[in-house]
Amino acid sequence: MKNKIKKPAFSYPLAALLIVALVAVFSCNKELADKKDFSNNTGGEVADAQKQKVLYIIVDGARGESIFKSPTPNLSRMIKTGMFTINSVSDENGLNSTSWADMLTGYDKTKHKVISEDFANNKLTDYPMFFKRVKDNTALRTAAFSISQSLSSKLISNADVNSTFATDEAVKTATLTELANNDAAVVLAEFQGVDKAGAQYGYDASVPQYAAAITNIDTYIGELNNAIKARASFSKENWLIVIASNKGGNYPVIPALMDQTLYSKPLLNSFVILYNPIFKSTIYNKPTNLNSLPYYGSYGKLSGDTLASVDAVKSNAYNFGTTGEYTVEFKLKVQAFGTLNAPIFFKTSSPANATTGWWIIHNGSNGTWRLGGLASAAIATPTTKAMEVNTWYNIGFKVYFVGTVRYVQLYQDGDPVGPATVITGRNANNSEPLVAGYRSGYGNSATQFITDVRIFNAAVPDAIIKDFACQVDLDSRHPNYNNLIGYWPSLNGAGTLVKDYSKSKNDFVFQKSPQWINFEDYDSKFCIKPTPELYQKVPRGIDIPRFILGWLNINATGFNLDGKVWTPIYNNILK
Repeated sequence: MKNKIKKPAFSYPLAALLIVALVAVFSCNKELADKKDFSNNTGGEVADAQKQKVLYIIVDGARGESIFKSPTPNLSRMIKTGMFTINSVSDENGLNSTSWADMLTGYDKTKHKVISEDFANNKLTDYPMFFKRVKDNTALRTAAFSISQSLSSKLISNADVNSTFATDEAVKTATLTELANNDAAVVLAEFQGVDKAGAQYGYDASVPQYAAAITNIDTYIGELNNAIKARASFSKENWLIVIASNKGGNYPVIPALMDQTLYSKPLLNSFVILYNPIFKSTIYNKPTNLNSLPYYGSYGKLSGDTLASVDAVKSNAYNFGTTGEYTVEFKLKVQAFGTLNAPIFFKTSSPANATTGWWIIHNGSNGTWRLGGLASAAIATPTTKAMEVNTWYNIGFKVYFVGTVRYVQLYQDGDPVGPATVITGRNANNSEPLVAGYRSGYGNSATQFITDVRIFNAAVPDAIIKDFACQVDLDSRHPNYNNLIGYWPSLNGAGTLVKDYSKSKNDFVFQKSPQWINFEDYDSKFCIKPTPELYQKVPRGIDIPRFILGWLNINATGFNLDGKVWTPIYNNILK
């Protein structure tokens, strides 16, 4: 027997449990009168792991947004003592196989490699279904009942019973039979009726056939729940019921409800319910304000005599000579403009009209800026484009040819500013370093922040400049990504280096210890690429195996699962 298990994932100190119990005595919560007593669980070993049991129900194709818009009396009753979300997000490839693998292994596709419906070239031997973890650590019986032959034969493993059926009704009947078995402990059931109705009629609760299919599954869930309660040993058992969809289904969405994240894609919209009579009802909603995700990180403050520079020899890459085409862009936020013409970003000995090089400086303190060095006279932005303090702007310039004539064009927030200026034959090469911030002897320093610096050895087309001006994280999707000769996101927030992520590897170095400041700014002009962490705000299918193993008092630490840990909040624990 392997039922002497490690510390349970959901244990509480006895003192805390007694406090909860005392509160419960006075709360008169009749709705929870049948809850099990966990008051003896002080966080040590569990004497009888057989008491912890699991029913895991997968409802294919059930959109989270449609679940509670359909008649679902059983699910609605269960969420009163359950953890749940209708905003869960399945893997972005939208495949049944990948979502099933996430939900049953606790690993993502970069590990289990299930990226096609035929499960070809998978790594499930190395990253197995959670039944193997159960069998390796307990003597519990495992059983699986499904519609999908590929799910049964390719993914489900280490099952004492593994059966497939032609209909949901047959899956339900087999699951009921298993739940009547005194040894039943970890039971998996997969249903496809909702997915089939969605594929035929439409994946939305407003579609009668789809809503009816959801209601039918809800009826099955009620029967399965009643079967658990009817078990002869029920009073000595503690059942976790997990109900989740592998994904949703494609359905037209009102444009106003679409955002730039996976949350707004009906195909990926799934749901998760983790139910036990002692859980406190907890709903997990997707983040708000998804149409304007924050630009965040830790940037270096450029003020006083603070500056960052690239070594002068390495900076020769940013001499633009008399030939070649180039594009320079960066994001700028000014807290104070200072006086005179404070430098911003330059490669020159002094940002004055008589020196050799190129430079971008503030044009006084009125919010405009100008480019010097490349043309015979400085080119200034108009007052109609004046910048305001504490606001982000994307500014820069492009050097390009039309025939044999060479031009320079200014840009602000992706738009050309003023007419292009001829610079044919003008050579601004020098041996100076590339600098962001202060330069002694010319203008009082502004207080400003410079991030997302991009230098290309190509004339990036205007349409691409416009499309990517709002982006804050360049990758190979940028058509000129391979032309980057300098790319400094400038958000690392530590030390004195600002890392260059281009092939040039020309890091900026602060010339004295910088002040790094954490920031999180919302601005509609940003089109922020969502990070994976955004989708971890709600329970997901990939989190379920870790939760189940914790429920069964199996220490999952050594498995290195990708799923997030979710800890239930308990109601009173009296019988």
